[in-house]
Amino acid sequence: MSWLLENWFGSKESLEQVREDIHEHLHKEFYLGVSGIDHPEQSSTRIPSGELELILNGPWENRLDETEAELLQYIHDELPAVVRDEIGVVPFFTQVTEEGYVILTYIRNATSRSVLLQKLPLTLVTAEGEVVAKKTFNLISSGPIGDLASRPYEFIFHWHEFNKLPEKEVPLFLTYQKPSVKKADTHNDLAGVLSSEEADKYKEKAEQLTPVEPGEVDLQVLDLMAAENGGIRVVVAFRNGLEKRLEFTEVPIIVNDEQGETVARVQFTLENMKVEANSFRVWAFDIPSTSIKKEEVDLSKLVAVIPKARQKKQRSSNRNRVVESNNGLLQ
Repeated sequence: MSWLLENWFGSKESLEQVREDIHEHLHKEFYLGVSGIDHPEQSSTRIPSGELELILNGPWENRLDETEAELLQYIHDELPAVVRDEIGVVPFFTQVTEEGYVILTYIRNATSRSVLLQKLPLTLVTAEGEVVAKKTFNLISSGPIGDLASRPYEFIFHWHEFNKLPEKEVPLFLTYQKPSVKKADTHNDLAGVLSSEEADKYKEKAEQLTPVEPGEVDLQVLDLMAAENGGIRVVVAFRNGLEKRLEFTEVPIIVNDEQGETVARVQFTLENMKVEANSFRVWAFDIPSTSIKKEEVDLSKLVAVIPKARQKKQRSSNRNRVVESNNGLLQ
């Protein structure tokens, strides 16, 4: 038996018990709100779980025997249908360990694009809604989740991270609350190479994403599409959660294919790219065909990544330090 499932479920016999009791262990799924629907959990437009591909990569790859892999597939296929065009997180097992409270989940991508989860703020609550722990998980090292795909993921809240320790027998539930929306930057321009209509469309899309946390700065890719003369257009939201205006001077963009291989890597230089305090601004970048390293790429399978963005240097001061954040989604 692999160390993963042995730590969770114990003996082989208990694995069979989990198979029998999966619906009893199952918690309510919550959604990250990427579709823009106010209450996605109420949507009737859903995809059966069995139509999503289960990916056992990362720490799962080559670590499970055949029985364990079949168990995870069985549990996945038994899950309720997932809301179309959404990313859902459904806990299917919990365990109290010496290190902390462990929650096993499936992260299900029911959208038509690969997504790269970055920082995901989650909360543990009791059945009465009392918050006992909050934690932001950094998922970027896990890599993107492909379109119509699902991946098991383990979340652990260490005991020292609890603000209140519940009794051992008290069940806890994983929740996610979308932060309040920041106001849009009122700077009225054509967002690089976008028309005014396109700029308005992407500003609306940016407002529907998980807002940046207060005190942090975040760049998110809103869209990736074909540009003129065989290039690639990447639409980016610059999001400023600080209490001061920021100016960006350089933005590196990397485009990878579904195998993780680099298709293009470009460093863009910006002029007068200012984002007001507690707001965001949308901009589009055209990667020329001469910077694309591969031929005949499938745009629907590409993922754009922004590894780092720089603020225009000012006099050294702690007040001017930008707190980098990978909060949200890179699509």
